[in-house]
Amino acid sequence: MPKKHLNDAWRKVTARFDILDRHRDVIMQMMGAAWRRWRAEIKAKSYDPNTPLDELVSIRPVPQKLALEVWEALCHYWNTNEFQEKGRKPTRIEIIKISRRSKKRGDAPVDDEVRVEALLDEAARLQLQDKPEGTQPTEVHEDAFRL
Repeated sequence: MPKKHLNDAWRKVTARFDILDRHRDVIMQMMGAAWRRWRAEIKAKSYDPNTPLDELVSIRPVPQKLALEVWEALCHYWNTNEFQEKGRKPTRIEIIKISRRSKKRGDAPVDDEVRVEALLDEAARLQLQDKPEGTQPTEVHEDAFRL
């Protein structure tokens, strides 16, 4: 968030409440957590990733009494590939690969995990062969895990 907005928020808080400047960091952390909760609530109630972007942006009235520009910006952000990747849950195969690494040995696989990872990758590759072109490997991880 831009420093100007943070300073404006702090001025509004201190104008309303008698708070010492030494508490600024804690108050700003609390405000950040409240902002993230509110944003997550809006997304959970109002955003559907299966709805086309133009339909989402044209929802009237705008959810949660947001400004139209803010709603459009949120919809565009939530629709980006970068956000889609960040916001998705890891597959079981990804969790296995991450959890079976040694931090002490520079993320080297623990014991026989190289063999296990190779088997899981092969199972995912075989599952991917039966799917239409353009299917992402993570889409077949659950099926490959069951093999």
